[in-house]
Amino acid sequence: MSKHLHPARKKFTRFSSRLPFEFGMPNASNIHKQASDGSPVYFTRSSSLLRRQVLENAPSVTIKSDDYYPRVLKLERWQLTDFSKTRILFLVPSDALGDCVGMALFMRSFSKHYPGTEIAVLNSASASDIFALVPNIEIFQLFISAHQMARFNHIIDLSEMEGWKDIAQMPVNTEETLCEAFGIAPEPITHRKLSVGPGSKIGIVPMASAPLRTLPPELIRNIIRHLSEKEFEVSVLLNAYQGIMSTYKAELGVPESHRVKYLDGFPTVGGLIQFISDQDYMILADSGPAHITKLFQTQGLAIYTSASGKTLQGRHKNLRSWQSSFAGDWCAAPCGLAKLRATEDGRIGCMGSLNLSVEELNAFPSMRNKGMAEFFTFNQPVPCVRQLSLDFDEILGLLRKDLD
Repeated sequence: MSKHLHPARKKFTRFSSRLPFEFGMPNASNIHKQASDGSPVYFTRSSSLLRRQVLENAPSVTIKSDDYYPRVLKLERWQLTDFSKTRILFLVPSDALGDCVGMALFMRSFSKHYPGTEIAVLNSASASDIFALVPNIEIFQLFISAHQMARFNHIIDLSEMEGWKDIAQMPVNTEETLCEAFGIAPEPITHRKLSVGPGSKIGIVPMASAPLRTLPPELIRNIIRHLSEKEFEVSVLLNAYQGIMSTYKAELGVPESHRVKYLDGFPTVGGLIQFISDQDYMILADSGPAHITKLFQTQGLAIYTSASGKTLQGRHKNLRSWQSSFAGDWCAAPCGLAKLRATEDGRIGCMGSLNLSVEELNAFPSMRNKGMAEFFTFNQPVPCVRQLSLDFDEILGLLRKDLD
């Protein structure tokens, strides 16, 4: 092994198939669907959907190994390597939309810094439609063949970036972190002018993947009521993939205006991207769609609770930022948590809801639980989320600066 290479952090599965096969993610565009190419062996991340749900039950598939680690370029070589006119395969460590937006923005900058370089991503999964916005990129959604992997001069594991191992504790701005790691300048931002008036499209995305960041229905009801007094076309985009969507919609109540409509989400991430690019203004929780606005510089307001809006928005100024004003005996917003935590005896919450220090919350809940998500969203929001309803007048003041 070259002294500049070492094993990737993530395990991969090596498999072969006696029959041709194809596979694609249900929530990504069909253009990213992959097919076999006659290679003797293929690779997919051991934790991927393909490995967990398909390979074990496919009679024509043989699992060769579940602990293969591709050799990747060491982090300390990223700045020292000239990537001009080479082929690079980036290993994507997660398909979380916000993180992948930052990676895609970095790749735009990378391609401009190294014109003529060919880049590809592996295991982009649900985020494939985001990476498709990078010019001249090759996307391996769930697997890659040995023939295809052999084409690349360098393989780079993006999970080696600074802060990735602790990202659930303290969110990271992946665009700026990666640009710094490679020693390249971020692509200049083309600002989009705010223009709103009668008939303007206002999108609201109140739900996040964790109750720590989902906005209270009471806050959204009050915002909708204010917007209903104007001649805006308001779309409240919910998330059909989250089990609490129907309850959240019921909490919002029936729209009082024909100009307000609820959307249950889109079948693909590409549909979500198109929706965001079409809006004139957006109001968002700390979620993937807030990051997607960076791709189009869509104007709006992002409302943050436990995570720092300053860190996550970084150099992008298209969104105004409101940070929960909560401060208590055990924590103050933003504390840095991205998800709920658990104690050794199984209690679930955060520092403020359990009156404990962060050191005493060193584990995550053992499983996803719809009842838990409903409890923390509707019955007992964590303190920084509950504070948002008390902050409504100040939040409304920010909206009026833009929309009135």
